[in-house]
Amino acid sequence: MMVPKKSLILAGAALALFGASSSAQSQSGKVFARYNKPLKSVSLDLATGTITRGSAVNDRSATTTVDFANNDLGGFVGVDTGGGFCEWFDAGVKGFAGNNSDLMNNFVFAYCSAMLTPGSGGPGGTVGLGFYEGYTFTGGSPTTAVAQFTLSGLPGNSASSSFFGGFACYFINVTFANLVAFADGPIGYSWHFVDTGADGTLAGTWPFLSCVVSCSGTIGQVDGQGMTDAIDEYCPPGTLRSTFTFGTTSGSFTSMSMDVREVTDFTATRVLYNSTTTPNPDILTSTRAIVGGNWSGTITRPAALAAITNATLSVRPTRIPLPGGVQGPAPLPVGAGGKILITGPLLSTLGTSPTANSRVRTFNAAVPADFQLTCVHFAAQATVLGGGVRVSSAVEGTTGTQ
Repeated sequence: MMVPKKSLILAGAALALFGASSSAQSQSGKVFARYNKPLKSVSLDLATGTITRGSAVNDRSATTTVDFANNDLGGFVGVDTGGGFCEWFDAGVKGFAGNNSDLMNNFVFAYCSAMLTPGSGGPGGTVGLGFYEGYTFTGGSPTTAVAQFTLSGLPGNSASSSFFGGFACYFINVTFANLVAFADGPIGYSWHFVDTGADGTLAGTWPFLSCVVSCSGTIGQVDGQGMTDAIDEYCPPGTLRSTFTFGTTSGSFTSMSMDVREVTDFTATRVLYNSTTTPNPDILTSTRAIVGGNWSGTITRPAALAAITNATLSVRPTRIPLPGGVQGPAPLPVGAGGKILITGPLLSTLGTSPTANSRVRTFNAAVPADFQLTCVHFAAQATVLGGGVRVSSAVEGTTGTQ
């Protein structure tokens, strides 16, 4: 059911005047309040668990695109019963920017916490977050879970407090260890109120609210991302208790702050090449290298040469700029034949297994779904055994998302 604003205000007034309810696990405490102080910025790297004050700066070859944007803060915050009893879901449609990679690298949202911050000896804020494909407004339950996790030890307040006491608010940028596949279309994201503030009932950490359509919009409108001015409340998690709104005649702000950022589309490249003076007879072909996918290369030997007994593929940063390459052996084994076509430090070595066709060998490798591996240039060449040691033609390319 849709819970009107009036009952929410009365619930907040009752808590403010009479203190925390003694039946925190049987009654929702959802309330909202205005917040007009500047937000601080922090960054969290899920790969290391490192929290950095201010924006994190990293060298990177790839970029990100915001393909779901909901950080139009309306100046209000909202909270519900803590201790793990309540969870909020927001519904929308991802894909407004038309970015096709659908590989989530990081997300940015605003939150507030009344929990004593870790730097002062406290536990800091804790929240459970979830991202889902296929979720729709008043969906009744989450659908395909893309990512679910708990963030703890978040920067909090200078003293242990509650929603009705002192608290501090932050923008936080959370980066995944690996890219997360998150399809466009109907999505949901959730906020699980895990901790409890000093009042003993309401959560100690809660979301900042964002405007839907506009901060001066009216209740019931749907924006260009399929969002409306309402949140689904599950108390306990998994049980839809109500669909409610904090909206007023002067603003439409019942949605939770959240931006989803994907690795920007980049088409992987692949160029096959050989020495222009004396071409190497063993020919290397390959697929394009897609992050999160599989890459393969194939050596084919002409009939005039002896059968292949073994082969090893070397991957280095770049090709030798000389069109004819460099004559072996260095850095190949003594006696190697052919022109060396790649250069730089060794990045990877791939081996093959014997096949029925003694003149064909295939190399296979998984390309990790790692943001840092997007837009990386490489060159590969094989050392082929059989009737001596020879080097193959080569391939150079750049990793991409498609």
